[in-house]
Amino acid sequence: MSKMGGRSGCFQCSVTGIGTTRRLYPFPSFSFNFRHQPQSLFFPKPLKLMSQPLTLSSAVVEEADDSTVAPPFFDHHRIDQKMVQNMVYDALVWSTLNCLLVGDKSVQRSGTVPGVGLVHLPLSLLPGPFPESHWKQGCELAPIFNELVDRVSLDGKFLQEALSRTKKADEFTSRLLDIHSKMLEINKKEEICLALSRSDYMIDEKTKSLLQIEMNTISTSFALIGCLMTGLHRSLLSQYGKFLGLDPKRVPANNAAHQAAEALAKAWSEYNNPRAAILVVVQVEERNMYEQHFVCAVLKEKYPFLIIYNYDT
Repeated sequence: MSKMGGRSGCFQCSVTGIGTTRRLYPFPSFSFNFRHQPQSLFFPKPLKLMSQPLTLSSAVVEEADDSTVAPPFFDHHRIDQKMVQNMVYDALVWSTLNCLLVGDKSVQRSGTVPGVGLVHLPLSLLPGPFPESHWKQGCELAPIFNELVDRVSLDGKFLQEALSRTKKADEFTSRLLDIHSKMLEINKKEEICLALSRSDYMIDEKTKSLLQIEMNTISTSFALIGCLMTGLHRSLLSQYGKFLGLDPKRVPANNAAHQAAEALAKAWSEYNNPRAAILVVVQVEERNMYEQHFVCAVLKEKYPFLIIYNYDT
């Protein structure tokens, strides 16, 4: 079972069977607004704009003396204020047209009735500079951490012992461990398991090292928001990039939302049971319900026989 709700980033999908393990590792998406900061542009040093979008299969760009340092690409305070106002206007229009929206908490029904009390999400007009070497490092680390968490999850005794102190201090963790303990007592095992996880990274200012902030295994949403932020930044840079010296093609692709849907469909196929279904439960007062609805829409379009809706009211 997977739960989506919270923030975005890097998705790992693992389909685990008894005796053998089959894993899906979709291309990780990084959204450094919250998966931390805005969607990222990667500038070698010295700054050189590229004519091709950066992907893992792209040719390696010219190495810099110190690729771990992200140089400032311009002085934000020197941007013409009229252009900033135009960018803000265009960003709000784009956000509205492309549903980069969330329910406004000041509107009572915004978390229960779709389309009511919508407001654009907090956003950045430009992606923050991020070293290419660190981005590649994060992509390489993702499947390693995913497999580590997958293996740890199978060691019930270790989990109970390692989290025994946390259980005393955190009610949510305590309830999860109680459920886990009962499953161990009756020797309940799931033959098919799917994990959607996200690792959050930031760069340490002093050491310039890529540091993992946390790894989310329950709250792994904002995949859709990350994808939309990519689209917003590419759109704005296509209009204003020539004035700022920025190339929209340097914004890496982000397809995390569709990959999450594909992972759920893959897990369904692993059951090999035509009566199996994907159940999406949207919690009460969920102002970001559109994240779940988007994944459902993708599944409904590609696999219309899978969807069962449960509106928890």
